Amino acid sequence: MKRSTAFFDRLGVLILGAALVALGVGAALWQRGSLPFTLDTLDVGVVADRQQDAWWPWALGGAGVVLVLILLWSLLRRLPSSAGRDLTLSADPSVPGSVTVDLRAVAKQAADVARELPGIRSARPRLRWERVDGTRVPVVSIIVRTDAEASPAAAATELATVRRHVAAVVGDGAVAVRILLST
Repeated sequence: MKRSTAFFDRLGVLILGAALVALGVGAALWQRGSLPFTLDTLDVGVVADRQQDAWWPWALGGAGVVLVLILLWSLLRRLPSSAGRDLTLSADPSVPGSVTVDLRAVAKQAADVARELPGIRSARPRLRWERVDGTRVPVVSIIVRTDAEASPAAAATELATVRRHVAAVVGDGAVAVRILLST
């Protein structure tokens, strides 16, 4: 998820949470009769009178369209992007062109290889970009589950070879490789 999306999510949750807390406190104070002002009845006559105005349906329709556009924008921001999927490897400067590697394909292949190892029940790939020392670094994670009777130490030794192979494919230090092992 993009940082701006996470920020707006947290801001929206903060605003909604504060509004709900204020509403709850107000309702509790109203029930106990401790409001700093008297509120015997709620007068909705002003809103009822506005419903008869010619601009009211247009205002509600416009607010609905704006709300739908904001929600669509929010959903589209959560789609996984194809940006960052490819990694350009440093090549020999004397040779023209460049070499790119599809990191999702590398992660999928690493998970397939890990799945074939003895004692491994399942393996799932995941590709994320994380910030390390202020720079974005691709992290290939393989989430591995072992069989109940398998030795975690033996599985970890076998999975270390998968990690070394991924590092050899994309170049040592070009990506971080993380193996998450659970039983």
